[in-house]
Amino acid sequence: MIFWFLFFALFRVLFIVYHHAKIPDGQHSETSLSFLYALRLDLATICVLTFIPYILWSLQQFYKSRLLHQANLHYNFLLISIVSVLSIFNLKIYGEYGVLLNSEDLVYLIYPKEADTFLSVWSLLLLLGASAFFAYIGIRSYRLNITSFSLPYDNRKIKFAQIILCPLFMFFAVSVGSQAIPINEKDIHYSSLKINNDIATNNIWYLGNSFCFRKNIPVKNDHLHAQ
Repeated sequence: MIFWFLFFALFRVLFIVYHHAKIPDGQHSETSLSFLYALRLDLATICVLTFIPYILWSLQQFYKSRLLHQANLHYNFLLISIVSVLSIFNLKIYGEYGVLLNSEDLVYLIYPKEADTFLSVWSLLLLLGASAFFAYIGIRSYRLNITSFSLPYDNRKIKFAQIILCPLFMFFAVSVGSQAIPINEKDIHYSSLKINNDIATNNIWYLGNSFCFRKNIPVKNDHLHAQ
């Protein structure tokens, strides 16, 4: 969980740097509060992402297997890569339309004819290169620092307590985060500046939420909908 908090914070810093011109002078101290207000939604997102590793870890406590270890590694490597790609493309989408990446944008990105309206070949290559770079950083950091997955607990009481309490904690965290559905509810907005609220919103959660509540996706470009 600490790893994912830091990984999301990295992209939040990148977002602020990339879109610093959109933040009015004298408002940067308020923008820094986005890291604090982002914690609840980040935690909910992390609990969703780490549920499968939790299942694998639980099995590992009773059936120590290299296969489980490898499955966990490759699952996390895939997640890191997907989060990197989506977070980098989120920067581009936000620069074009002023909203976070959502399910509608993914549809247009899949079809080259639609993507050509705002994404050149060189821009696409640059975005993919940046995604690969941050995915590499994330995967390397994970491999260097997350080393305890395969170590089972010898104390049975602690083992069973963790197996029971972890999913309860995850459920509670996701439930608390789900109170922010839809994402534009005021209860997760702390600033009068839209960009500050967008920075505090976890873009992966926002994207997943947009698939569930497509009617709440902001209209970015009328001519696209007309097509």
